[in-house]
Formats: sequence, C-alpha cells, structure tokens
Amino acid sequence: MKLIELTNVTKGFSENIFRRKVILDNIDFTVKIGDFVVLQGANGTGKSTLLKLILGLQEPDSGSIQLFGKSPKSPESKLQVGTVFQEVNPPSSLKVKELVDLVRSYYPNPVATQEILKACGLEDKKYAFPKELSGGQKQRLYFALALVGNPQLLVLDEPTKNLDVEGLEAFWHQIEACRARGVAILMITHIQSDRDRLQSLATHIVTLADGKLTYERQPSPETEELSQAALSSEKPVNFLKVLCCQTWIEVLQLFRNLQILIVVLLFSGLPTLLLPHPDTDSEILKSLAIIAAFNLIFFSIENLSKQVAAERIEGWLKLLRVTPLSPNLYIAAKAMMTLLVLSISLATVFGMGSVKLNFHPALYEWLLLGTKLLIVTSPFAVLGIALGYAFPPKVVNCISALVIVMIALLSGFIPLANWDFIQDIIVVSPFFHYREIVEAIVGINDKPYWILNLLWLAFYGILSGLIAKFAYQRDSVFQ
Repeated sequence: MKLIELTNVTKGFSENIFRRKVILDNIDFTVKIGDFVVLQGANGTGKSTLLKLILGLQEPDSGSIQLFGKSPKSPESKLQVGTVFQEVNPPSSLKVKELVDLVRSYYPNPVATQEILKACGLEDKKYAFPKELSGGQKQRLYFALALVGNPQLLVLDEPTKNLDVEGLEAFWHQIEACRARGVAILMITHIQSDRDRLQSLATHIVTLADGKLTYERQPSPETEELSQAALSSEKPVNFLKVLCCQTWIEVLQLFRNLQILIVVLLFSGLPTLLLPHPDTDSEILKSLAIIAAFNLIFFSIENLSKQVAAERIEGWLKLLRVTPLSPNLYIAAKAMMTLLVLSISLATVFGMGSVKLNFHPALYEWLLLGTKLLIVTSPFAVLGIALGYAFPPKVVNCISALVIVMIALLSGFIPLANWDFIQDIIVVSPFFHYREIVEAIVGINDKPYWILNLLWLAFYGILSGLIAKFAYQRDSVFQ
C-alpha cells in the first residue's frame, strides 16, 4: 500500500506580479509501508513545501496527492500519521501532560500518556509549562506529540534540532523501535551526525534540487513487498470524547489567562455601575438586557477573533491541522468556550445590576432571559472565529474594530441617510435582526417578525461557520 503518493505535482510561488518561481516541477513521489525515506537538499529547495503538500497544509498548482489513499485535506487521512514540524509553539497556558493528553484524544488507537512521556524523557516535566522547557525539551515534546497517536507513518522535519545528548539517544531509540514495528518514516535533516547514522537506516535517500527529485538509494524489493497487515486496523474516532477534551482545554486556557477574565468583568460591570436608576422594574430589566446584549456581541467578535489570530501566529494551529482533529469539532469547541465567556459576562451584568439597583427577580427569569440572549448571540461567536481565520493575523484587530462600528451603524441604533439602498443594506444585515430580536425579548417592541429574524440569524450563523471552516483549511499563514 502507498501511504504517500504524489503524481505529476507542481508547486510554485509568485516572487512578484511578473514572475513565478517553481519549487516543485512535475514530480512523482511515493512512500510505502516500511519505507524510511531521507529527504535532503539545500535550504530553499522546497523540502518543507513538499511536506506541507503531503499533509494538506498547502495545495499543488497541478497534479494529485493522496495520503493513506485519501485527500490530505481530510482529517481521516491523518489517523495514522505523526508529525514533527519546525516553527511550532505550543500554547503557553497548557502543561506538558495536558498537551499530550489533548493530542492523544484525537486518535482512535493512542499510546498511554505516561508511556510516551517516559519514552521521550519528559516524566519529570509533565507538569511544566512550555516556557519552562529548554529548546531540547521542547523538541522532545514535539516528538512525544508525534508518537502518542501510535502512527504508522512519521513525517519529521528536523526532529533532532536542539536535542541534547540524552534527547538524541531517546530519539534514535524510538526511531529504531518504530522501524521494528514497520512504521514508515519520511525525514528531513541538515545535521551531519544524523546523515551518518541514517546511512544504515534509510531505505531511500532522496535529493530535491531545481524542482526535481533524484534517488541516491532506491528501495529494496523486500521493502516494497511488505504486507499491508503491518497497518493497524482503523477504529472509529469518538467524536464526543474529542469535543469534550478540546472544549475542556479551551476552558482551561481561558481560566489561566486572567487578563481575558478581568477585561470581561470590567467591561461587563462598568456600564452597569454607571447606569442611572430606572423608574420601574420592567425598565431596569430592559436596561440590563440591552447592556448584556451589547457585551455579548462585542466579546463574541472582538475577543474570539483576536484569540484565533494569536494561535495562528504561534503556529499551534499548524500542528493541529496535521492531526485527525475535525475543523467542525475545533470550531464547536471554540464556540462553546465563547458561550462560557458570554455566560460570565451575563452573570456580571445581572449580578451587579441586582446589587446596584436593588432589583431581585426570580432566578428562573434571569436564566430564561440569559438563555435567550445566548442563543441569539451564538451566530456572532461563529462570526468571530471566521474573522480570526479569514484575515491575516496582523489586521484582525482592525477588522474586528471595523465590524463593531458596522454593528452600531447597521443595527439601526444610529440613524443613517434615508436612502433606499442604505435601508436595504440595514434590513439584510445580521446586526439589524439581532437588535430586533433583543428588543422583542425585553418587550421594547411587539413586531411579529421574530421568526423571520431568527431565520436570518441562523442563515448568517451557518454562513459564518462555512467561512470559518474554509478559512481554517486554507490558512494563508501556512502558505
């Protein structure tokens, strides 16, 4: 069975508007069960580009690529793949063991966390944060993340970089153990000591130069004839377990990032403290609901888009993209974490409003109002995720601020010129329908169009989800 198969693949990049540089020129390349392929070549010849194409992080200009017989864009193609990449920074708020547990949850037949930590020499660092690790220890962590899924194919980009003597011994011991199990390996390295050791291990030595692949060593017949039985049987992925683990990690990062929680509390509580005392209980409830609704939509778009942009810059998403983690589950976990932030904001507004205004309705009234507001705000949580992916990270702050301004203009709160085309834009904007529903919830208007407004919001929520998924899979940061 061909684990990796490239047929007539060409890939280039635009140097300027007049010239395009071809990195890979109509190449064919395969990796089979039991192969150990060493890919070498000078810097800039396209080795890392080739790996990104194989793993679905980039698309070829022409030709076809298959990973385990599937499109490399498909999460299912990564079920038996482990990867070590350069330029990947794990989230600073997660401990070593938590990172390994998280990646482990993505695979149907993983290795025990403790076993991997011991094999990679990280037992005494399992409760350490990444910033507390040396360069060599971080590299061990990346290797542990590659092995924890019990892969049948390892894709390694400079895996021994920064490793100390002890780390090197642990690495080569694991490589030999993988070879004994029939695991296929595709490896890039520039370190001379690695090349010397690989002379006795590699079944293929391939050089990439001028867009072409040349074989210094051809595969042996024995390697080609290895049985497909070497592959472990694929078990179904437990999607509920993956979603729970991913959501838990998102929540854990939230509560370890006190800055976000402080901003949420201050931004939610300050308008409530400055609110003048309305005359009646119904006016109090309406005022608190409007403040809460504005906070919800603000946090959905502003905070979430920035968080996604930060993860893209760190490179953590690059590693997640080469695991079996489904984009739908990743986006769903982000949305659930956002709902928790919004719930904290709601509790702050309602709690401080109750104390300041001496207003104490029944608990079920708060819960009913809060649930309604969360439901109608959820499409904007998905919009915040879409903004974080769809635009370059450096401009996400400006884009999210622009969207906040658009909310004020297109919601209808600020009167605009009474031109027909402007009114038509306002009526079809999601912000207008959000305002209409919020006003209906708190009793400001009794217009009978709330079902239509809900359908419009649902449409925009689905559209935002599709955009977020598409942008996640085609992240320009990886290009």
